[in-house]
Amino acid sequence: MILIKNVEIYTPTKRISNGAILIKNGRIAYAGPLASIPSLTVEVLDFKGYIAVPGFIDIHLHGGAGSDFMDGTEEACLRVLKTHMKKGTTAAVPTLMTAAPEAIVKAIQAVNKLKTAKDVLPAILGLHLEGPFIAREKRGAQPESHVRPFSAQELGRYVKAAGDGIKIMTLAPEILGAGPLIRDLKRRRIIPSAGHSNASYVEAAAGIRAGIRHGTHLFNAMSGLFHRDPGLAGALLLDDRVTVELIADGIHLHPAMAVLVTKIKPLGKIILVTDATKQAGRSRAPLRTRDGRLFGSAITLDIALRNMLRWTGRPMTEILPMLTLNPARLLGLAAVKGRIAKGADADLVILDKKLAVKHVFVRGEKGS
Repeated sequence: MILIKNVEIYTPTKRISNGAILIKNGRIAYAGPLASIPSLTVEVLDFKGYIAVPGFIDIHLHGGAGSDFMDGTEEACLRVLKTHMKKGTTAAVPTLMTAAPEAIVKAIQAVNKLKTAKDVLPAILGLHLEGPFIAREKRGAQPESHVRPFSAQELGRYVKAAGDGIKIMTLAPEILGAGPLIRDLKRRRIIPSAGHSNASYVEAAAGIRAGIRHGTHLFNAMSGLFHRDPGLAGALLLDDRVTVELIADGIHLHPAMAVLVTKIKPLGKIILVTDATKQAGRSRAPLRTRDGRLFGSAITLDIALRNMLRWTGRPMTEILPMLTLNPARLLGLAAVKGRIAKGADADLVILDKKLAVKHVFVRGEKGS
């Protein structure tokens, strides 16, 4: 057993001063005031002056440290996950770009190999397929040559390769066959997410009625707010059944827009993501394609947390769930992920007072 003591704990929705966390067999056995802990023979870690928060969960993550999940190798996947773990990510949904079917299957197989890895790594909570059934005019950095119409047979191929591990799929609700695609995803218990779309408000609302429950990187690569047609962005903002992703890097999203979203959407329906590419951990400069399109981000979730706190002026208890509890709820894992509570997985991040990551624990094991 491990006892972490003298920390300020954010559960994430509750703050506990002078707290303690007892870890047993990879799970949290106790979380609360230090004074309530009986004398135990355990390994003690005194983190006085530090803050303990739940491990960060990134549901939209492509790459880092020069590698991308689409590289299709176990080594590349390991580099990506280890890079983000150092900055607090203890669980992730590897995200695969629009590509040739063979490349997508290869990437799925590479991620699958990590299930037997002996390294301490962020937990893989499933896969996020960002396409290929999207709108060409809103493809962003997705290669136009691989954008294609919905095919149930093709989707079935990916599901088979992933062993039912696909959890989210980004699609454009206005494309031909969107209705059958959404129904197919719901049947397979895959979350339909609207993105890379030029949908009108009417088309977007129809997609939400059909079962879309998530919005991929809100405002980016989608029809935006216009007073005669609020577009996909407006439909996602106005329907409280839908969660939305925000890339809080100050490039994909102006700080004022982040504030606006927190005033419109229930805070429990906002999820911070990185959409990180190969440059994460190496560069903070805007990443663009040759024709000027934004190409993911270079941030890690600790940066997103600090940015949102600074931009909105809201307390930690309101912002922290956006990268811990909220993504866990979306994936149906809130009982064991995204919180510091008895019985939950011991996924923890230890921060200093400036919210820099000092230590990371994944299921009770210290990440390197």
